[in-house]
Amino acid sequence: MHDSIAIITPQSNENSQYQEHSQPVPSNIAQNNEPGSQQQSLSGNDKSYFLGDSSSLSYIVEMICSPRGGVSEPVKVHYPIPASIADRAIIPTRPQVEPLRVQDALTMPPKEISDRLVYTFFEIIHPPYPVLDRRAFSELYRQGKASPMLLHAMFLVTFILCDEGLIQAAGFSDRTAARKHHYLRAKTLYDVDHETDRNVLTAAIFLLGFWWNGPDDQKDSWFWLGCATSCAQSLGMYRSTVASRLSPEKRALRKRIWWSIYTRDRHTAACLGKPCRIRDEDCDIEPLTEEDFYFDDDHNDPLITRQEEHHTALAIEMAKAAEILGDIVIAEYSPRRPDLEQYKPDRLKQRLEQWEAQLPKCMQRAQLDETLGPAFWATQLHMAYQNYYILLFRPKAIEDLTPSEAEGDIWARRAADSITRMTEDLLAVGAMSKSQMHIVPAVFGALSIHTLVICRKDPIRRQLAGNKSRQCILALSELAKHWPVGLWIMRFFGNLMRRLTGQGSAVSAGSIVDVTSRIANCNRNEDSTLTEVSRVTSQTLAENGGPFTDATNAQVAGAVMETNDLFQQPADQFSFDNFWAEDTIDVDLLLQHGLCPLLPGNFGTFPPMSDPQGF
Repeated sequence: MHDSIAIITPQSNENSQYQEHSQPVPSNIAQNNEPGSQQQSLSGNDKSYFLGDSSSLSYIVEMICSPRGGVSEPVKVHYPIPASIADRAIIPTRPQVEPLRVQDALTMPPKEISDRLVYTFFEIIHPPYPVLDRRAFSELYRQGKASPMLLHAMFLVTFILCDEGLIQAAGFSDRTAARKHHYLRAKTLYDVDHETDRNVLTAAIFLLGFWWNGPDDQKDSWFWLGCATSCAQSLGMYRSTVASRLSPEKRALRKRIWWSIYTRDRHTAACLGKPCRIRDEDCDIEPLTEEDFYFDDDHNDPLITRQEEHHTALAIEMAKAAEILGDIVIAEYSPRRPDLEQYKPDRLKQRLEQWEAQLPKCMQRAQLDETLGPAFWATQLHMAYQNYYILLFRPKAIEDLTPSEAEGDIWARRAADSITRMTEDLLAVGAMSKSQMHIVPAVFGALSIHTLVICRKDPIRRQLAGNKSRQCILALSELAKHWPVGLWIMRFFGNLMRRLTGQGSAVSAGSIVDVTSRIANCNRNEDSTLTEVSRVTSQTLAENGGPFTDATNAQVAGAVMETNDLFQQPADQFSFDNFWAEDTIDVDLLLQHGLCPLLPGNFGTFPPMSDPQGF
């Protein structure tokens, strides 16, 4: 068996009024979960961490750290993990996976809290992913008959983006505890097949696809999105509804659910570097239209925000763009890339341009304000759109590009600059905290391009790219307060940059010492401007973030401060020719030691002689 679980992250302390209850695990299950049996099953040497081709982490590692002189082909995707790390990282945190009692899973928050969560869900989550019948849900909710599994899934996602005040009012210590509370309850009801309405079940599982607790999670976003895809396919949602005997309302709902799943399938595949699960050749479902959204438009309920024209346009255009994204992923990152016209870069670029040209006015770029109006949602759409250009054109070499590669490089840098400007706009109006999950890979994609430019010989562009990188890190720091994967990316990138800038230290046998890297060398002979920009960035973070009120925010603060410092290290002048000739970095070692800071504090680089927890 191939083991790809390599690292484990600290878990939030769930000090809330809600206490987790557990029941004894059946003996036949407990036997399989004995530490000895786990160690036996994972005792092989084939432990690795998977970085898929389209992943920005994979791109940075291959472009900047590889010994091939800044050439990303062929891509290496499996990186060995030393046994000292992997063997200790596989120990499960058992209280997280013990099942709840069904009675506990059926318990809901007080009505006042539930009402606020429902309102926030339809305000922030439902516009891009309209998986519910607003009227039917409202009627059932008012009668106290709404699906418990659906409610928990809704609350899970809502707690990701809601205001801090709602978290405190609900009695949770932090955002992580709130998410986990409702995730465990939704999962429990899923495990016992509590929900019988297949449309509701599919929608609820789709919402569970926003759960992400750490890179060691088995049931993460990718897992739940796969479950939602399978459930939707079993209902035939991918097939045409023209001859269906379902009511127009049901047909519209199924189309909205399917295209929401489709969009997330493309986004997640591109982000994680995994293949798209949904094949276009299997589907003949009609595209979304405005008529699919207005069956419940006349329903007036103060708990459910009004469905505006820009909400409808957002969902429609996201689905259209996702079709192009799927072809980009296949064309650029599939191991067996089909030699078809539709997958040619020029054709894909043309399709992106045509998509942008036909956008309705409400989805065109506009000046942001402090509301969640058309400009906010248009920005969310355009950040995804620009990231598609990065995925299509990001360079496969640092220097010595061919004419066609140089043209693509320009498009990738333009897209990265555009994303960076939009992050600045979102931060300026305080709207980054409401941004959707797909903004995280978009910002990281821009950061990967800026990092590449830092490695080049042009000192002016290197300095500008450093400034832009800090802007992206600031944006990621804000996103990380809401989307846990953002914090993980920041930590991984921070450690990566620390090694690349020559700040890695010998902390264990076989570690990288005095790492020679592109960034470490390119940062030499820079002036003090970078120091001042870093100081201003740190000050801006403190002003925008305010006092860090929980453990997550404190972790974000530390990560962003450390990462910003990595772009300002003075060093001696160097010879590019000599450097290209002897690039000594070892990618495997880099990733091995890059994993260490992601382990819980009691893991340490050196395994302790004796562990009081019996690990």
